Amino acid sequence: MHQISDNPETRLIVYGSLAPGGANALLLAGLIGEWHRCHIRGHLGRYRGFKSFRYDPQGPEHPAWLLESAELARVLPDLDDFEGQEYERIVIPAQVGDRRVLAQVYQGKYMD
Repeated sequence: MHQISDNPETRLIVYGSLAPGGANALLLAGLIGEWHRCHIRGHLGRYRGFKSFRYDPQGPEHPAWLLESAELARVLPDLDDFEGQEYERIVIPAQVGDRRVLAQVYQGKYMD
């Protein structure tokens, strides 16, 4: 398995409304980049009607989407505001095919 750890600041994992086809996908739609299906480990639940993910390297695997874009940094302040106090942006590993990469994800602080 190949580990790629450079440039996690150009990668964002999405698992809920920001994913392609999701209700808030338009917040990322203007970025030039590539989308990849990926898998992440942790616990997926809900908080106030929205998906909430907590990273756990020993947790079950969940499908998600990974956006790779050199333009990501310019929208992160807006995404931080959108996600609000209930989510924090952290860096975690994701499995993309046979590659293991580091990427940012919004981790939920709470679950119902």
